[in-house]
Amino acid sequence: MKTKRNITSNTPSTSSLPGRRLVSIDPGMNKIGLASFDGNQLIDYVVKVIPSAPLVRERLLSLEEVLGRYLDEKKPNEIALERTTFSSSTQNGLLVLAYYKMLAMARRRRIPVHEYVPISIRKTVCGNGHATKRDVVKVLISKYPELRIFTGTDRRWKERHYFNLFDAVAVGLTHIKRSKQHATKPN
Repeated sequence: MKTKRNITSNTPSTSSLPGRRLVSIDPGMNKIGLASFDGNQLIDYVVKVIPSAPLVRERLLSLEEVLGRYLDEKKPNEIALERTTFSSSTQNGLLVLAYYKMLAMARRRRIPVHEYVPISIRKTVCGNGHATKRDVVKVLISKYPELRIFTGTDRRWKERHYFNLFDAVAVGLTHIKRSKQHATKPN
């Protein structure tokens, strides 16, 4: 099955990274936000578009192919994943399937997964669990100025598209901050 290349640009990356390599994921059935960190340094960020397909099974296979290629390229030691919130809507049902597909892929590759709920991510990044997506974007741009090029669009769909990228970076930053907090706590 052929897939389309993603549309969103990213920073240059290398495939052989020393130290701790983290891939953080904002899951989705249509678009996946991905970010890659080497230690504390953000090295790559992208939105991958999952090709449309009439059957859910085909969509999941496309998702597996797209995410599998990214994981094979980055060779992470760990994955940080935004945990989906569950509801009864059909669209959310597809997201839940995508979420569990990502967990299964990590398990097969024996990559530890660290999950974070959205309110926890916003609290860690912004200091406020009820911060808006735009608040999160502002904080991330102050830390990673190179992300500024993905803001200031006059099109609502572009803004929503890039929120996937910012969400992935926020998940990774949350994991890095939480890991540091756990490492500095006395036993």
